[in-house]
Amino acid sequence: MHDWTMTSKQATSVAQFETDATGQLTKVNAIVVTIPAESLKSGKGAMDKNAYNALKTDKNKDIKFQLTSAILNGNNIVAQGTLTIAGNSKPTELAVTGKPVAGAIHFQGSKKIKMTEFNVEPPSFMFGSVKTGDEITITFDITLSPIK
Repeated sequence: MHDWTMTSKQATSVAQFETDATGQLTKVNAIVVTIPAESLKSGKGAMDKNAYNALKTDKNKDIKFQLTSAILNGNNIVAQGTLTIAGNSKPTELAVTGKPVAGAIHFQGSKKIKMTEFNVEPPSFMFGSVKTGDEITITFDITLSPIK
């Protein structure tokens, strides 16, 4: 088993949330985050290509999270939503931290999932001699600013 990291800086988001006079988050009404699957890069082209094949990016261009409900407790948010990977959608719960930063809200969190839960076969390389594990960690760090 080998670990590697893929990163994207191309996420787009549409969100609706409310803040108090200090900028503190008071309510999350809606969030949709979309990541072009082929924007995920590891710096290793052959590994990326195998990952894109596993993610079926020829038919499923995006990875998406759509919020269905959120419970706030200070800066901590329990976000319920639908996560779609490789065209397969599953209900997912995310533990998120949301903090005010210069007129925006900075969200951070991570979630461990199994690729096979989304019908994604973990990629292998070198004719199967190098395999990846089924469990992955999705980590996100995104700042959302109001549209002006």
